[in-house]
Amino acid sequence: MRAGIRRTDDVQLTPAEWQFQYFAYREQITPASHAALKSRLERVVERDNRQSDLWACLAQLFVDEYAFGFPGSDATSLDRALAAARRAVELDRANQFALVSLAQTHFFRQDLAAFGPAAERAMALNPLNTDAVGILGLQIVHTREFERGTAIVRRAMELNANHAGWMHFAPLWDHFHKEEYEQALECANRVDVPGLFWPYLVMASACGHLGRRSEAEAAVRDLLALDPEFAAHARSNVGTWHFASGLMDPILEGLRKAGLSIPATEGASDSPGIGTLKAKAARADSRRDSGRVRADEGFWVAVLPFKASGATAEITALAEALTEEIVTGLSRFSYLRVIARPATAGVSSAGTEPGARYVMEGSLRQAGAKLRVAVQLVDATTGAHLWAENYERSFSPEAVFELQDDLVPRIVSTVADQYGALVHSMSESLRGRSAGEYSAHEAVLRAFGLWERMTLQEHAEVREILEAAVADAPDHSDCLAELSLIYWAEYAFSYNLRPDPLGRARAAAQRAVASAPTSHFAHCALATALFFQKDFLAFRPAADRALALNRMDSSTAAILGTMIACAGDWEYGLDVVERAKQLNPHHPGWYHYLAFDDAYRRRDYRGALAIILKVNMPGYHWPHVYLAAAYGQLGEQQRAGAALRE
Repeated sequence: MRAGIRRTDDVQLTPAEWQFQYFAYREQITPASHAALKSRLERVVERDNRQSDLWACLAQLFVDEYAFGFPGSDATSLDRALAAARRAVELDRANQFALVSLAQTHFFRQDLAAFGPAAERAMALNPLNTDAVGILGLQIVHTREFERGTAIVRRAMELNANHAGWMHFAPLWDHFHKEEYEQALECANRVDVPGLFWPYLVMASACGHLGRRSEAEAAVRDLLALDPEFAAHARSNVGTWHFASGLMDPILEGLRKAGLSIPATEGASDSPGIGTLKAKAARADSRRDSGRVRADEGFWVAVLPFKASGATAEITALAEALTEEIVTGLSRFSYLRVIARPATAGVSSAGTEPGARYVMEGSLRQAGAKLRVAVQLVDATTGAHLWAENYERSFSPEAVFELQDDLVPRIVSTVADQYGALVHSMSESLRGRSAGEYSAHEAVLRAFGLWERMTLQEHAEVREILEAAVADAPDHSDCLAELSLIYWAEYAFSYNLRPDPLGRARAAAQRAVASAPTSHFAHCALATALFFQKDFLAFRPAADRALALNRMDSSTAAILGTMIACAGDWEYGLDVVERAKQLNPHHPGWYHYLAFDDAYRRRDYRGALAIILKVNMPGYHWPHVYLAAAYGQLGEQQRAGAALRE
């Protein structure tokens, strides 16, 4: 079939034929083949976003981007994969390929509670699809269900005698788990996946455990021929797949016995690169290790002096001013801990300053009247680039203050608000502990994850974590404020309801304000509780106070601007939300809700429809509600009915 469409133009390929393209790539997974197929698929999805198979293929490519560290891998790889996989399932809930992509994404996000049901559903849809059954069985092995996962993969291998070589990894890890290293070596020799490090890694580790020094050293040489810096990031490479199998330490121990010098923790020298072995976002490693190793450092953020080499005195002064104002802006977020500028003078981009988990750096370049400001945020413990942006502006010395007022809020809000790159990384790295194992500060950061994963289970877990933290630190303002918002979610979304959620939300917010009267976060929590209690006279002063205390927080501006409009002041509320969108261009889709409400109340139903289609939150009920309402008003009954079914 693939041969028959080899010369077919992309625009003429059917969704099923795109699957054939993906299967061809799977036979020889390389950075080049991955980049080429991903680029082609992204263009196709822009033209046709209603095909489940296309979204499933794209989700799988985003997963591979993360799992193999291909070019383009960053902290958003798995977020993009999850969005694409959910879209695929939403379009066709009986599509096995879509369910496989969703299960794969959940696995690498280390959300095993979600992975299990998705994997079982996918395998049940077509037990004769040995590729799908084999990959999911292998992932089940990685969750430490060695016997069951291996049995599933062996069945797939029996069904298709021409199965892929990677399926031998399932019995391989089962033998490794049992310390049957001879049998593990036999499986490794059958894998036959040239270009990937795993077969050489297994050979080196197994021979190391067996004391076969010469064979172990030969396997290490083969491993280093693929990637000379493998030792520096061996922990994250292995941990990406073996975060739950219990095999990570035995694998690394065998590699050390084979002569590979692996540091105890991933060091600053582990800079990301291009290829199948490097350049991964390393979120799996940060989720598992950073909370333990670096939690006592409080997730400190260092801002390096912005560089302006060879620039004029005005550009040099602007670089210094941007550095100072970004430090000041970040410091407005009470849940961030920012190293003061004098302390950052000795910090290198490798993060050598003790305690600096995150490092922001930037540079300024001038070409005539044009100025380019490049800024990036790096996780110093993994070398992962969490965010980067270029800003191009016109420059004149007379307008330097206007330029600072334009750039600084955008930079600060994009990384620091509740949906920012900093908060996302911090929250993800803290997942996996039990209530009572978090400090109050950590509990707040962990709780921010709820707003990205709005589920009953996530809400219950976060509420328990916060309540335990408040019991230990009853005057911690941020913890009280976040707990107030969690109580509000009980009322607003009917999540894990207990008696009087709004009363508890208001009481917690009042305690938060009393503990930190200048905290915008505390005042936002109080305003939110007052709004839903319909105490609008008290709500508006609290909302205005929160907005005034930190004008760089787009998440606070978006929620309070929406409430201000819904309380009656539409013009001002719309202006506040529009400013929030400009502050953080990577904002979540719900920021568009107010614009929809405004168009709808003005009976501009076609305009409202255009707005709600931007939201892209398929797992949440409001977009479907709004679509149904808009289509209903427009008399498009078929589309309205489809939205109601969703």
